[in-house]
Amino acid sequence: MSNVEQNRAVPFLAAFNSIEKFLRDELDAKRSDSFSWMARIAAKHGVITREQSETLQEFADLRNAISHGEYDDLRPIAEPLPETVDEIERLRDTIISPTLALEVVSNQRVVSFSPDTDIHEPLQTIAEDGLAQFPVYDGGECVGLLTTNAIARWVAVELTADDRIPATTVGDVLQHCGKLDQPIFLPRTVTAAGAVEALSTPLDSGAVPRLAILTEHGKPTQKPISVLAASDIPALTQAQ
Repeated sequence: MSNVEQNRAVPFLAAFNSIEKFLRDELDAKRSDSFSWMARIAAKHGVITREQSETLQEFADLRNAISHGEYDDLRPIAEPLPETVDEIERLRDTIISPTLALEVVSNQRVVSFSPDTDIHEPLQTIAEDGLAQFPVYDGGECVGLLTTNAIARWVAVELTADDRIPATTVGDVLQHCGKLDQPIFLPRTVTAAGAVEALSTPLDSGAVPRLAILTEHGKPTQKPISVLAASDIPALTQAQ
């Protein structure tokens, strides 16, 4: 076995270069765009997670030390630790061939209602199936998210002195939704890492998304394929 093959800089640089090529292709980046810049932008676009981005930027410093440092008999003096090589190779495999979110929650059932549905229907579903969040569709477009929190606020407002609640529709109860009761939409191709990032990133309102609805291209006008909630984050994280 040659000295070059024994040097751990070789597999490290090979993994680093594979990641760099992948990011450059995904972002359609210019040759002049730096690796650290691509890592930051890739995290913003959901290509990788923020944690992966930070790790890659640290690896970029090591790559520079190896590539631009001193050499001894064609061997770079700066040599990564074995565990560092293992880590970047695992990260390369995760980034280039990621697990899709749908592969983790493929059997997640979507139960939706329309605004004119009698509120008794979702109440019955809650009692029988234990579900707590329901996308509401009107004319093929998602117009809101019915949650048990919204139902509780509706009950608090409408409950009469004799403990009666007037009959109403899902649309009426939606009026009691707060800023927390907002879904986000993700494409069916979203990765497990991308889904975790999306579910963990606050919305413009400052609230963390309650539910991610997966559609063909991540649009509210498309049929829901599956849903992801905060309770799915551990499984999605483990699958990365």
